[in-house]
Amino acid sequence: MQIILMFLLTIATLAAALYAHYRTPYHTPTPQSRWFVHIFLGLLGLAFGWVTSQLYPVSGLMKALIFLCSFGIVHVPAAAILFIKRQQKRQ
Repeated sequence: MQIILMFLLTIATLAAALYAHYRTPYHTPTPQSRWFVHIFLGLLGLAFGWVTSQLYPVSGLMKALIFLCSFGIVHVPAAAILFIKRQQKRQ
């Protein structure tokens, strides 16, 4: 049961990561700033995912899910901000 819940949470956070990277070009003025945001979020996600996966004494699939979920969690605030900006632009 724990793996199923972790799998669902991982899917949700990775969807937020995809959304954040998809919407970034619409809200950044130059290609250099786009690349900076993509690289910054990617590296921050990798670092947070690695550190978090090392904190828990698990192995195998659960360790991979913890890493991926942590990678996605870093992107959730950016995805939320970009979603709000998109909603404000529509009005």
